[in-house]
Amino acid sequence: MPQIDRLNMELLKPLDEARYLTAENAARYRVILRFFYEQHQRLRYWLYKEDIFDYMKQFEVFSDYTIEKCEQDLNALSQWKNLISTQDTTKAATLEEFKNKKFRYQLSPYSIEIERMTIRLESLSGYGGSLEPSLFERIYTALLRIIDLSSSLDTAAIHRWWQDLNMDFESIYHNATDYIASLQSSRADELMKTEAFIVYKDRMIDYLRDFIKDLQRFSSAIEEFLKNLDEDVVNSVVEKLVEYELSVPRIDRIPEADEVRGEIKSKWFNLTGWFLGYGGDESEAYRLFNVTNEIIRKITRFAARIAESRSRTLSRKTDYLKLAAAFAACKDLNEAHRLSAAAFGAFNTRHLAGEFERATESITVGVWDEKPCTFKLKPKTRNYSESGNTGAVRDFSESKSQKLKEYLMSLEQEREILEGLIFQNRINLAKLPEVEPFVRITLLRWIGKAMGSRNKTAKTEDGRQYRVIFPKDHERIWLKCTDGNINMPAFIIEFEDVG
Repeated sequence: MPQIDRLNMELLKPLDEARYLTAENAARYRVILRFFYEQHQRLRYWLYKEDIFDYMKQFEVFSDYTIEKCEQDLNALSQWKNLISTQDTTKAATLEEFKNKKFRYQLSPYSIEIERMTIRLESLSGYGGSLEPSLFERIYTALLRIIDLSSSLDTAAIHRWWQDLNMDFESIYHNATDYIASLQSSRADELMKTEAFIVYKDRMIDYLRDFIKDLQRFSSAIEEFLKNLDEDVVNSVVEKLVEYELSVPRIDRIPEADEVRGEIKSKWFNLTGWFLGYGGDESEAYRLFNVTNEIIRKITRFAARIAESRSRTLSRKTDYLKLAAAFAACKDLNEAHRLSAAAFGAFNTRHLAGEFERATESITVGVWDEKPCTFKLKPKTRNYSESGNTGAVRDFSESKSQKLKEYLMSLEQEREILEGLIFQNRINLAKLPEVEPFVRITLLRWIGKAMGSRNKTAKTEDGRQYRVIFPKDHERIWLKCTDGNINMPAFIIEFEDVG
């Protein structure tokens, strides 16, 4: 039977082991199973009904608890497969004691997991989670080892690598998504609107930006590596993982090879789909990048609104008292007028504007240093109208043509300089000499356009197709320019057609 059919059959069956959480006597059942779980954690696996009865009688709420009720509770939990009961014949001294069937009880595997879940739920106060940027680098480093592991014979080492890889991926998948969900909750929106959030704003933004930088850096590298990974390498590693799983001795059941292989391939499909996307859709890594950016913008908007509302309601009482004291210290009315003009500006002023050319644009030059201009005063009559004389239309075509010619020449010069940087259909940033600022701006614009596409390709302004190749081993260089240097990855821009 295929694995998917068996999975559907399991989903259709009721989960009897969870009945004790909502049954009529759930209060007693939960206390009993929690006691079993605590003893299980202390390596005390088997308990007798007398142990349970003595424990329950310690609580005042169970003061009327009897040994008969205890036996009924243990039988109910055994029927629901929460407990595994076994007859204990080691202490039977007589035939009568043997017939009375003294049982000992042990927690079932289902009950252990259910109790662990309920303990986590009891301490759950929010989404939790965290952002760990280093996990992306660890996943990328681990994926690079898959080629060497495909030819290795040490299946135990391959299994350890597989466990570490899945643990790191699950940490990103669960912790990051839970943390982002907590920031998008209604409670987070309410907290962001409070003034106390201003203190944590910068730390929150820096925390998110550090995560985005590693996400953008390594998710692209992981995506490129997975696209070019040979399927035979993956299948070889999967078969060695299956071989290891089948070699582990198990008492409860012996797994089938197809079942183990299907589970491993399912986990690998989830990992690759998270970085590459499922069925042509955008990847979860890209969605996480966009959501994180949107949260940063939301935090900034809330902080700006808080700062704006704070400035509106800010009390100016202290400032006005100091200003009043300054007015009180004035010697005469004339000095008070000057202080008023300095504090509040001149009153009842008239602004006159005229058409004239200033001798200088300096802000230190006063109005008295400027040349005077003539104002034409118009009569305040209702029938007055401007002169109907029209001016001549001036021809600027020659100056426009000259400016266009100069602009095209500058573009041609820049194009020739950029063409001179191409060697064998490539621009290798690591091998460039000192360049002009416009070359740096153009190269960064091309790289930015290509990074925004899924396959890292784009077109230049004149229609040439190119793609950006990421540096090996995360090599970084100093791109030297005439106006300064910039530290950046050693990208390579490869053109499909130089002509």
